[in-house]
Amino acid sequence: MTSETHAETIPLVERNSLPKWEIRGSDFWVFVALLFSFMGFCSFLGAKIVQWILSPDPDADPPLLIALSANIGMQIGMLVAYVVFKRFTDEKALDPTTAKAVEFPKAVLIGLKWLLIAYPVMIGVNLFSRIFLNSLGFEQVIQDPIKMVQAGGSAIELALMYTVIVIVAPVCEEVAFRGGIFRYLHGRMPLFASIGLSAFFFALLHANLYSFAPLMTIGVMLAFAYRESGNLVSSIAFHSVFNSINLALILLFPDLT
Repeated sequence: MTSETHAETIPLVERNSLPKWEIRGSDFWVFVALLFSFMGFCSFLGAKIVQWILSPDPDADPPLLIALSANIGMQIGMLVAYVVFKRFTDEKALDPTTAKAVEFPKAVLIGLKWLLIAYPVMIGVNLFSRIFLNSLGFEQVIQDPIKMVQAGGSAIELALMYTVIVIVAPVCEEVAFRGGIFRYLHGRMPLFASIGLSAFFFALLHANLYSFAPLMTIGVMLAFAYRESGNLVSSIAFHSVFNSINLALILLFPDLT
């Protein structure tokens, strides 16, 4: 029996190419502090710079470009935190691959495999979550990115929006939440605790009650994809295609949101 055939017999949750990340706990908390500090600062700065350039009417609705700039700033803040942390630590911090990582093409396929597993589960979780929250009397609030897509905009605004959704957010969020937070927790606590906790913070980032449970589900599956391949390409490919599908559904069927 070849090693490849043997690997196919291993249950999905037991496939692991992600060794323990050997950094100090104090270094990890420095990364978390940098992450949230730069996310907030860059988001604020991005919105203020565009607001200063556009000088919008204070009595009118703020231009879409301001909200977009705040979102882009938040995403850039994640990468700034990564660069700063890697610059000032002696460890191989946040490497996108590990010594046991699979190669790029297989990493992409692993990501797409977990997307196929995740999507029907996410749809079911989303349905039950909505029913439960509606029964408690909560009013559904649409996520800001969905509102921005539905609102439309100029060609520049749409190009920026779609680039953020399909490329920028998947790369930045996977570096931060899978390559940083989950990577550190993995091997230091029980598997489902490390996956669940990193997924919880990922869902919390989006600050929407109605999307919390489905996004946490996606966060769990993204962690499994990264864990199996040891390569962030898996979770980035998963995340990018997932966002692309949702973007297409919003544009084609706006009444479904």
